Amino acid sequence: MAIPRTTPRTILWKLLRDDGIIESMDITPTPVISGAPLVIEVATAGVRRLDGRLYGPGGERERLAFEHVESGEFGDLWRAEAVVKTVGVWRARVGARGDAVEDTFTVATDDQAGAVTRIDAFSLAPDPVPEGDELTFTGVLRADDARLGGRPILLEFRADQEFAWTEITRTETGEDGEFRAVVIAQNSGFWRAEFPGSGRPDSGTPGTGSGLSADAEALRGSRSAQQHSEVEKKGLYQVSHTVSGQSVPKNTTIRHTGTVQKRDSVNDPWSTLNNETAELFFKGSGTNRKSVTKGKGRYLIKAKAVSSGAWGVKISSSANEFAEIRVTVN
Repeated sequence: MAIPRTTPRTILWKLLRDDGIIESMDITPTPVISGAPLVIEVATAGVRRLDGRLYGPGGERERLAFEHVESGEFGDLWRAEAVVKTVGVWRARVGARGDAVEDTFTVATDDQAGAVTRIDAFSLAPDPVPEGDELTFTGVLRADDARLGGRPILLEFRADQEFAWTEITRTETGEDGEFRAVVIAQNSGFWRAEFPGSGRPDSGTPGTGSGLSADAEALRGSRSAQQHSEVEKKGLYQVSHTVSGQSVPKNTTIRHTGTVQKRDSVNDPWSTLNNETAELFFKGSGTNRKSVTKGKGRYLIKAKAVSSGAWGVKISSSANEFAEIRVTVN
């Protein structure tokens, strides 16, 4: 019988091996102001080291130094700051040992960026809310001397003990900046409202500054304070679902990530579920793309977005647990 060969080198290789994934990248403010600090936050699962660079429109290259700032049961949060001056569309690339993501962002002068905005009185109700019931959000977008009617508001969510934000739905402001949105409660976690801004210094393709248009009134992006929602779960399984983009060009490869949890009864605590098959669906039909959950119950499934529609993730142990997100193809 063959005896497994274990040496100091193989032990070191196993310790250094990194099979983690990058779940999301968030660049603020929107737009980035020339000569002022920008912040990049990255949510990961199972990543031990993170590297990154910024690439400017004139060939500029800036290295990012990431600091590990927070850990949760299912992942980690990293942060880097930088200062860039060249106006235009920049590209950010962040990589771990076995994974990498990219995004673009717009840099503008202080005059070009437009009026400062803020989101006030953001609230949700009811809390707690039974799983499957409606959860209602309200708030007000404010800015000095600006028209605020018909502005897009994004409702974003991150599950408890996770750091990746996912856009769940969109709504528009009324004449005075007020907004309202309703979603179906699925998992406990944090919610925030985001105004993506409007107006930009050129006609380049926006990334983090999605929603910007060259002929719109210039308003800076803003976010509300986070609000927590407690969902009273009924079942024995729980699936979270995050996508790398919800408004993307045709044939863009979308990264679907999340975690799977299980409990023995409705009164027991949740535990992560490894070696569980997670299957990706599009418009209710299977896509033949699957992933087996590993460390801390996480999965990663990649698929091209050819047309707009709802993507869902089902697990083999529970046909009723279906985490769905809509992706729009431009």
